[in-house]
Amino acid sequence: MLTLFWVFFMSATFLIQVYVPDAPSTAFDASLELAAEDAIDISLATSSSQNFDSLLHEYLAEDEYDDACELILSNLIPAKQGNCWLSKDSAPSEPFSIVGTPSGETITVHRLLYTETIIWTVSIDVWNVGGGA
Repeated sequence: MLTLFWVFFMSATFLIQVYVPDAPSTAFDASLELAAEDAIDISLATSSSQNFDSLLHEYLAEDEYDDACELILSNLIPAKQGNCWLSKDSAPSEPFSIVGTPSGETITVHRLLYTETIIWTVSIDVWNVGGGA
């Protein structure tokens, strides 16, 4: 009886194969994420001609949304492209500046900023030029 059970069990495990796919590479996602974070960080490090923490803060405070997004997108490395979305307080995000169409997988990076009494959500969708890694 034990032998029959063992034969049944072994034949069942032989016939049933579980396909476990390989984990997706994190290198692709990481390069996009770092490019987006660097673009925001560089924009925040760009000094303002007025009394603001950065040029990005100045653009947001003065409602120059296209300029704010162009500043961020201009700091992406040449092999990456992106779209910029802004949200004021709890309003829905809206695209600003030139809106492109992704040509492959994208990563979205969000950053919260504040200017005086307004909280901004800055979001960047980033993808590789040509869609490749």
